[in-house]
Amino acid sequence: MKNQRFFPKRLFLWSLFRQATSLTFTFLVVGFLSWFALDRIAMSPFAFFLVALGIGLATALVAQLLHLRRLLIPLGRLIEKTRSLRQFPFDLESAEMDFGEDDPGEWFELDRALNQLGQTLRVKTIQLSREKTQARAIMASVSEAVLAISKDRDVLFYNPQMAMLLNIKEGLKDEPVSSILRQPDVLRTYEKSLEIGKALREEVTLNDPRTGGQRHFLLSVSPLEKKHNQEIYGAVGMFYDITELKAAERVRIEFVGNVSHELRTPLTSISGYLQTVIQDINQKKYDDVNKFLSIVQNNVNRLKSLVNDLLDLSNLESGRDIHPDWISTQEVTELVIRQVPSKEHWVATSFESKEVYADFDRVSQVLRNLFENAIRYVPKGKHIWISWKSHGEGEVCLHVKDDGPGIEEKHQSRLFERFYRVDKSRARMDGGTGIGLSLVKHIVQRHGGRIELISKEGQGSEFICHFPNPKASKS
Repeated sequence: MKNQRFFPKRLFLWSLFRQATSLTFTFLVVGFLSWFALDRIAMSPFAFFLVALGIGLATALVAQLLHLRRLLIPLGRLIEKTRSLRQFPFDLESAEMDFGEDDPGEWFELDRALNQLGQTLRVKTIQLSREKTQARAIMASVSEAVLAISKDRDVLFYNPQMAMLLNIKEGLKDEPVSSILRQPDVLRTYEKSLEIGKALREEVTLNDPRTGGQRHFLLSVSPLEKKHNQEIYGAVGMFYDITELKAAERVRIEFVGNVSHELRTPLTSISGYLQTVIQDINQKKYDDVNKFLSIVQNNVNRLKSLVNDLLDLSNLESGRDIHPDWISTQEVTELVIRQVPSKEHWVATSFESKEVYADFDRVSQVLRNLFENAIRYVPKGKHIWISWKSHGEGEVCLHVKDDGPGIEEKHQSRLFERFYRVDKSRARMDGGTGIGLSLVKHIVQRHGGRIELISKEGQGSEFICHFPNPKASKS
């Protein structure tokens, strides 16, 4: 059913009444003049009628002007009030009623409607401003990058994280999204979400202008709909950075592969030699049994060392507490030297710092791994120096230095990774587990310190373990 148009009935009746009153008054003036002055003025009846008519019309015109003024003054006040609605905040004083119920026509209803509209507009404007401020704060505080585009593929909005990620400059709103994003997989995800009108999740890659490399993201795109008719007018995407998760997954896969290989190699050797021993015993051949069992024992020890190192590494990474105390640097050094055979190398020690605040067992583990590595890779007859020094007032440092072949620069950044080896075949042949230096790094870091490597190919290597010294006066 079609809505009926509003008709200002009261204003119409009021105007009609005023018009009728003016016409009636005109006729009364003309009639009165004709009756009262016709016999007293020396002019023809027609001329007198015209004069009376002119006077009546002039009187009616004055009355009409007064009527129009009475009609238009309220209209002017309403126009001024309507203009004030465009200002923010809406002036509450202008919201006071300018008309009374006895004002002509529907001016009172119109005035009241404008006041209600102004007050509603004020509330909605304040609410919209508050929601806009909250939305900006939320967008700025979100750690993920956010980008919204329109159906025409123009930029609607983006947050500071997105601007930082893509090195976006100010003033790109309403610009084509292709001017800041050129990755086909990202644009394709937005296009598909706009096309089907559903949320989508895809893994994408973006070039990071800050590092020059690529970063991996889980892109979640959802269509933007108008509230009143659910018409899609754009799409918003949130970029969840999963680069570190990808790296962790890659490390996990490599770790599982390395552990499997490290376990399989000695187990295969143990299985093969045990089968040979069983066959020799069955054939009553005992000449090589002791040699084969010695090889089995060495592989068992290698497996035991690998498992122990893995358990230690797991405990350190899970945050298991260490138990630091003031320990003698000379005592822990001499203990390790006695435990590790080193007769084929020249070993020198010095103790500028007599004590270090650390866990005795963990520090001996650090020194043992560094010392064994030096013995394993430094040729016979070369030198190994172990020294404890004070670096300023806040650190006690363990130095393990050699004059061996040194380490190439390309290996140094990855040397402390689990199962990373410079010379893989030699390390396995010499019984290394591949996680000794990684274990050293974690132990030093759990003490609040750091490890440093100084090495040049052909000029030897020096490992420096920095331990915090909470009481420098005791060093």
